[in-house]
Amino acid sequence: MKLVHKDFNFVFHFEENTRSLLVVEQPAIFLRVVRELTTSDYDDESGFVLSENGEVLKKKDKLVCIVNPLALTLNERKLLNKLGEMLKKEILSTELLVEGNRIVSNLESYVMNIVQNMEWELTYSDKMDIHSLLKIADIRFDDMQETLVEKILDYMKVACELLDVKCFVFVHLLSYLTEYEVEKFYEYVHYQKICVLLLENRQPDMVEKFAETIIIDKDSCEIVLNV
Repeated sequence: MKLVHKDFNFVFHFEENTRSLLVVEQPAIFLRVVRELTTSDYDDESGFVLSENGEVLKKKDKLVCIVNPLALTLNERKLLNKLGEMLKKEILSTELLVEGNRIVSNLESYVMNIVQNMEWELTYSDKMDIHSLLKIADIRFDDMQETLVEKILDYMKVACELLDVKCFVFVHLLSYLTEYEVEKFYEYVHYQKICVLLLENRQPDMVEKFAETIIIDKDSCEIVLNV
């Protein structure tokens, strides 16, 4: 996996067990970088290019930039939509379908009885199906992690499995985690072979922990460290 930017010289290779860090000290460039990673709806609006084995990947689908880890939730719309698709597929391909159809039929009869008992002329949807049943159930992820690092790791795990995310960029993550939590974070990342880039606006105290470090200083010069 490789991440580059058309206007800069840096190349992040995300090799196995490598810790990658991008420090952007120039505020205007930092703002630009964050905007390109978070707000672009289409890949051609961003200077970043994510590739794997020489094949360019759709950044909007394969890369997730997290600016505020405190706001992370497993129950965001994209994840819930994908979860619903997987649940529906599981039902339709197993013996759960027979039971589901029975429940849907009973639900239709129940709604019909309600309507018939009313004195007004009422209409209702007669297109109930497994999707309707799942919508009523409102199945969600248990989003009650005790610590921030657990929340982050759970989110990464689910995003990788359901959305096939290939790369995560975290903005100012080192401001939220202790050194011990950073080690636990990378222990999981390396075990799962997840590509991660940390983006900071100043050089952190633990910069020696990163094997792949690029600094864009206040004069917009690129400095390569520990390569």
